[in-house]
Amino acid sequence: MWKFLLLIAAVIVWPGSAQDQQVYLTTFDNWFFWKIRATGPMTNANVKTTCEAAGMRYPCYRSGADGCTSGWASDCITFHYDASCYTLLALSSELCGHTGGYGEHCQPLDDTFVYIHNWLSDDSAFGVDYDTHTSHLEGANYYNMYAVCADIDDCASSPCVHGICTDGVGSYTCSCENGWTGQDCDQDIDECASSPCLLGGTCLDHVDGYSCVCPKETTGKNCETVPFAGECYQFSPTAAAHPDAARACRAQDGHLVDVTDQQQQTFLADKIAASTGASSWLSMKTAPAVFLYSNGAHFSAPLQWLPSEPADPCELCVLLDSDNNFLAKTAPCTEQHNYVCQDALKPCGQNICQNGGICTSCFNDSAAFCDCPAGFDGKTCEIDIDECASGPCQNGGSCHDDVNSYHCICPIGYQGDHCESDIDWCSNMQCPNGFICQDFTFYFLCAHPSSVSRGLPYQCSSASCPDGLNCTPEGVAAFSCRPK
Repeated sequence: MWKFLLLIAAVIVWPGSAQDQQVYLTTFDNWFFWKIRATGPMTNANVKTTCEAAGMRYPCYRSGADGCTSGWASDCITFHYDASCYTLLALSSELCGHTGGYGEHCQPLDDTFVYIHNWLSDDSAFGVDYDTHTSHLEGANYYNMYAVCADIDDCASSPCVHGICTDGVGSYTCSCENGWTGQDCDQDIDECASSPCLLGGTCLDHVDGYSCVCPKETTGKNCETVPFAGECYQFSPTAAAHPDAARACRAQDGHLVDVTDQQQQTFLADKIAASTGASSWLSMKTAPAVFLYSNGAHFSAPLQWLPSEPADPCELCVLLDSDNNFLAKTAPCTEQHNYVCQDALKPCGQNICQNGGICTSCFNDSAAFCDCPAGFDGKTCEIDIDECASGPCQNGGSCHDDVNSYHCICPIGYQGDHCESDIDWCSNMQCPNGFICQDFTFYFLCAHPSSVSRGLPYQCSSASCPDGLNCTPEGVAAFSCRPK
């Protein structure tokens, strides 16, 4: 009876120690230590088999560290514990604070056995019993006890690059931060893979996000909004039933698109094809015997229909059908389709345009566009167009950029708006009487052909050359006019 009561007390203090098949003990030096229920005699071979079957490795009688190799085998784990070389004593110190004996005074280690190399000829493992405070139990004489096993801490090396590591038995799992994926959270999720940028926008991938570089005529996070003929159009990347689509447009002070002419329908078809490519709701829906616009007015404008359309009006809605070159088609209003919102362009509540650009906006100022004056470009007219970028000045001319224009400063010998003309010196300049002019592009030379006159050097004067040119004697009876 007394033994039964002791057993009950042990179960209450250490739940599951005699019942559970695997009991976690403690962790040190990056190793998790467990006691695992074995089947059969507690030999070294059975301890090894029990640990490996649980996906774990096994410690030896001693730690295997420097000076601690007696009873240790190369297949056993190696760990470092400053207070003791002995595995069971190290566990006892961690679990119970006991530093004496071999663990037989620590209740969690009751009936546990460790692998001990070359101890006894019967391959006995080394065991301890808490109830009798006995160590050196010869394992071949004991059955169905516990093997001490060790899941190295697979998280010790911090394998999760951008995430939190959870250790498992012989494995680990990573919970990745937003924007990262992969077994080790080391792969940046490509948020551009779904092609979120519409209407010709270029997607730039970031960590946990993306941005779109939109063409000049479009705006919005996904380049989904574009102006046309005084109106603003927003192309939804998601699908909705017609009533829900209408509410979504009204929520931003717009309405589902009204198609009023063929040019507008062509524009919508081209833009839908360049964005979602999906069938898209129009505002039109049928009532008994009539078609109505979003404002309740009766439909009267021409609309290109499929040959079998429109069907008899019976509470249907109208879409541009992607399967038929975006011709109009009726469909039940409960179907899920993409949609286009429309709003009139109006002066911006706050002018974002620079350099005199004219600002217009739509959808409660959530989208704005700038009409830039000549000479400026960019989303907000912030770019002064460099008219010299194309290199318009020829023959070494220097280009100077002006607002919406440029001018060329030509080198000596050239003229014209682009320095394209070679100056004809001899037709514009006059040599002294009897001298003959010779044009050398960058200067000209005056020489007297008579041999009689060649006896004396030419004497330069202020009248010899036009302004901006210097006179230089060239032997006798000759001189040149060169740039200063």
